[in-house]
Amino acid sequence: MTFGSLLLTLSVGHHVREIAVLSTQLGPMIALFLDGSLSLGLIYAGYWLRQRNLTATTEWSVGIWTIFGGLVGATIAGITLTVEVIEGRLLVEPQFRLLVSAGGGALVLFTAGYYAARQQTLNHRYETLFNNTIQITGLLRLDGSIIEINDTALEFGGLERDNVVNEQFDEISWWTHSEEVKKGIQDAIAQARDGGFVRYETEARGADGLRTIEVSVKPVTNENGKVIQLIVAGYDITDKQRQREHLRVLHRLMRHNMRNDLMKVNGWTQMAATAVSREERMSHANRVKNILDSWEKMTGELKEVQKLIESESGKPDHKLPGDFLPDIVESQQSKHPEADISLTLDAPFTGRIPVYVQKAIIEAIDNAVAASTEETPTVGVTVANTDNNWIKITIADDGPGIPPAEAAVLETGQESALMHGSALGIWKIRMAVKQAGGNISVDDLSNGTALQFQLPSRGQQQQSLASV
Repeated sequence: MTFGSLLLTLSVGHHVREIAVLSTQLGPMIALFLDGSLSLGLIYAGYWLRQRNLTATTEWSVGIWTIFGGLVGATIAGITLTVEVIEGRLLVEPQFRLLVSAGGGALVLFTAGYYAARQQTLNHRYETLFNNTIQITGLLRLDGSIIEINDTALEFGGLERDNVVNEQFDEISWWTHSEEVKKGIQDAIAQARDGGFVRYETEARGADGLRTIEVSVKPVTNENGKVIQLIVAGYDITDKQRQREHLRVLHRLMRHNMRNDLMKVNGWTQMAATAVSREERMSHANRVKNILDSWEKMTGELKEVQKLIESESGKPDHKLPGDFLPDIVESQQSKHPEADISLTLDAPFTGRIPVYVQKAIIEAIDNAVAASTEETPTVGVTVANTDNNWIKITIADDGPGIPPAEAAVLETGQESALMHGSALGIWKIRMAVKQAGGNISVDDLSNGTALQFQLPSRGQQQQSLASV
């Protein structure tokens, strides 16, 4: 508005002097109309801009574009006039040409500046919405290659944007840890490409191991309804899923174990009250005491499981397997002198795993020794690097094997209505490994059982992910 007012003042002053000097008024009036209209246009443009409710930064940006346009227009006109002077031509109305060029250039770049600033604002809003979200969000081409991915997704996987954009979405390390998981992503993309909306739960590998993710893939269509792009989103529901598992354990514990124990306590208490001999009363009382002792043990194990669940909010210590596993095996050997417990470290390790995984290893060794029917139970702990930069810890024994119910609890976390994990120790093993972002498998051997923990290796893992 200030620039337009300046040009209008110069225009009126110049043409008033012309009217006073020239014998005709028509020419100066037409000229005043032309360059005055451009000046009034700039004044109105400034007023109109203030009504757009733009930020001060955006308004200043448009103002700079406008002034720059006016200066460029005046400069071009000035250069043209200079050339004419050099060529010896007679200058006709140089002030008029300067005013028109300055006003016209200012209006042209006002328009360009406004649309450039508006686009920049839209882009900033898009980036803000895209990146300032807890969701993993990405935009894909129809062939599944990545157009853009948000910061949350990159932080989740420990990846760099340049190593992800234009790559195939299903080839990113989030999904390549499992052929089943990778195929699920491929099927979801194919369905969305055909116009469908897909939502399901799966496991994705992040910088801190495996996480449970709710994935959705949605098609983007043009005005004709044709699918042109795909939007993928992922929401980390690991904490909710673990809480559901924990509550399910408590529910089954209350409904099954404690209910049965209460019935036993009630019966044995009545029998103790009516028993004739002291020996009978003591026998029934000892049975009641054993149940109460088991409840106390279960309470302690529940506290351990709760600590594992809450450890996510802190920063657990990570150490090399060779730094703490020998001490664990030595301690367990002292605890079970009748057993033969050994440790094998297959390779030097540079990756670190959470120290709290030792709880799962200790529990697994205790269970293996307790379940063995051999005179000298044999338990072997083997630690190895895998090809995909995970650390695999195997606890193999020569016992009768893990019951199917407990194996199902370890591998899937699911219990059927008639199958219950016999102890909370099984859940403690699963919680510790899952909290570390790993998974568990149970393999039957010819002379025993092998319990395998697959754990993400911090350090090595992040280097591998960054090179995808």
